[in-house]
Amino acid sequence: MSYFFNKTPLLGAGLAWCVMNQFLTQVKSQRGLTTFMEHHGINGRWLKPDAPFDIRFNKLIKILELKARYQSEDEFQEDWDALGEQLLIHVRTHKRFLNDL
Repeated sequence: MSYFFNKTPLLGAGLAWCVMNQFLTQVKSQRGLTTFMEHHGINGRWLKPDAPFDIRFNKLIKILELKARYQSEDEFQEDWDALGEQLLIHVRTHKRFLNDL
C-alpha cells in the first residue's frame, strides 16, 4: 500500500496542536490567502485551524512558501516573529508540565 493512500490524521492535543493552530489562524486571518493557496494546489481542508491535520513536512513548506509569496516581506516577518513568540510560550508551558511528572 502506498504512502499516499494513508489517511492523514488530525493532530492530538499538545504542543504540535497549539503551534499548528496558531499558524493556521495566521493563514486564515490574511484576506485572500486561502484562495491563493487553493489556486496553487493546496487543498483548503488542510487549512482549518479548529481541526489541524498532522500534515507532511513538504506540504507545510509549500504552505510557508506560498504564504511568503503572497504577503509582503514585512507582513511575513511579523507573522513569523509572532509564531516564534507563541512557540516559546507553549514550549515553556509544556516544559513545566513535563518537569512536574
